[in-house]
Amino acid sequence: MKENIALIGLMGSGKTTIGRELAKALEMKFIDIDSIITTRENRNIVDIFNDEGEEYFRKLERTIIDEESKKNNIVISTGGGVIIDNSNIKNLRKTSYVIYLDSSLECIYERVKNGKKRPLLNDIDDLYKKIEELYEQRNWLYKISCDFTVEIVLESSIQDTVDIIKKAYIKS
Repeated sequence: MKENIALIGLMGSGKTTIGRELAKALEMKFIDIDSIITTRENRNIVDIFNDEGEEYFRKLERTIIDEESKKNNIVISTGGGVIIDNSNIKNLRKTSYVIYLDSSLECIYERVKNGKKRPLLNDIDDLYKKIEELYEQRNWLYKISCDFTVEIVLESSIQDTVDIIKKAYIKS
């Protein structure tokens, strides 16, 4: 069994919420990569994207994942684009059981439609279409990068999802 669990999936899939509960259930430490980035940079993700660009953000993300993935007994919530950089997945897979939270498009849309904290979704005319495009671009990367997939729909409960992941992790 690997020492850590890493959650991957599109923005709004529930990585942070499920990650916190999963860490409590397994008595592990919870780490949110985006939170570490915002703390180190002393600014939010949108400002980082606007001021420095996506490439700068991805470099920060890569550095932090490299550092954090070396720790033990943690649940890691990653950003939605973590799978774009293969070195991130290589680092995570060394020590982490990687779980893909495969959320339905409807679920993601409902969770992100009123927010302004997602730089890739700001100033978009057709939000649902953009989410669909991101899903189509990234879904195969999530699938080949994970050890286990959990399907998430609007009706999914946090506790049921945590239980499914716990069972899969313990069997791994």
